[in-house]
Amino acid sequence: MGFVALVGLSTLALLAVSDIFLTESKRASVGEWVTLWAKRYPMFALALTLVAGALLGHFYWATAG
Repeated sequence: MGFVALVGLSTLALLAVSDIFLTESKRASVGEWVTLWAKRYPMFALALTLVAGALLGHFYWATAG
């Protein structure tokens, strides 16, 4: 369980650091890139969001005992 938390937090930290770097260098940030991608492919973004939500729900609510 600790490994999953470590990977998740490391991913968020990497995104935050890269977002700060891209913003400081006057380039499109990670959020802007994701927004443009989601506007270009809305159905794929919806499907990806639904799968990610289902996985998170499974991981956090199916851990009985």
